[in-house]
Amino acid sequence: MAPHTILYCIETIGRGGTEKQLVGLVNRLDRDRFRPLLCTLRPSGEYLAEVDCPCLELNTSRLMSPGGFAAMRRLARHVSDEGVALVQTFFQDPTLLALPAARRAGAPVRMASFRDLGFWRTPFQVFLMRRAYPLATGFMANSEAVKRHACRVDHLDPSRVKVVYNGVDTNEYRFVEHLESDAAIGIVGNLNRRVKRTDLFLRAAARVHARHPEVVFHVVGDGELRAEYEALAVELGIADCTVFAGRIEDVSSYLGKLAVGVMCSDSEGFSNAVLEYMLRGCAVVATSVGGNLEIVRDGETGLLIPPGNVLALTSAMNRLVEEKKTRLMLTLRAREAVESQFDWDRCVAEHQEHYAQELRRAGIV
Repeated sequence: MAPHTILYCIETIGRGGTEKQLVGLVNRLDRDRFRPLLCTLRPSGEYLAEVDCPCLELNTSRLMSPGGFAAMRRLARHVSDEGVALVQTFFQDPTLLALPAARRAGAPVRMASFRDLGFWRTPFQVFLMRRAYPLATGFMANSEAVKRHACRVDHLDPSRVKVVYNGVDTNEYRFVEHLESDAAIGIVGNLNRRVKRTDLFLRAAARVHARHPEVVFHVVGDGELRAEYEALAVELGIADCTVFAGRIEDVSSYLGKLAVGVMCSDSEGFSNAVLEYMLRGCAVVATSVGGNLEIVRDGETGLLIPPGNVLALTSAMNRLVEEKKTRLMLTLRAREAVESQFDWDRCVAEHQEHYAQELRRAGIV
């Protein structure tokens, strides 16, 4: 039997968490069962070369425009010409464009993906998305928290939403025992969204610095808010002990410097950075929001704190600086948990089984 053709539609291929997950999935699909295609709404640059499948670049900037409607027609023709059996979308604009195109082309399986808790949504965006979702035959989410949120906000039947956790290459992240006397503490994430709360990290860092002046703090990532956060570090008196590393290509190597990894977002669907911390031997401090609760077991594989609480974050960071045995215990258990629950083999197998199930339900043998 010929492999079933799957088309994935996303805004662009970059270094974001969802993009990296999609590239990892596409490159690992069983080509005897599935033939992947990619569609991007906007140019991707050099990162596109990492995707091992053909790509249709629509290069459209506005959906509600003549160019946007032309792109929808072009995608519908592509889906029809390629015999696409399943279309899966990621993010708002690809969903608004690809679901109607896929239905028009007669693709029997059409799935929209939920990857966060919708912190970015405006009432108008909720209005648009709720009108697109009836065109989908099913949905996927990357955590139970994301599924619950989507079902509550968009009034979806939970039986139509499949949860598949992110995958991570456990072999790429060698475990490091951080037994040095001076613990480095870092946060990894883009500096484009305030929801990541890099400001909270810096305010807690200033309090830790007052007690442990030897600690160096690392901010890994880049974006339009970087200058604001650098100014805040100066204002807080920690500029000399804070490294703004920018965007790092080899995050795994950089994490080898960190004894503690922080994820203090106000909202989090499912954090790749937390998985990477846990594999690399960085003791985790994470806010008790969204998918973090499904990765981190408080006091066993990391420390959970309330969101937006600078005192709780400071306390957790101080504890992990001072209690080396606790730090090591947490990191050893965390590594074991990630290896057993979030490896790529499991992630790909669950995707492929769900695809096969949905295709059978649609009458595709």
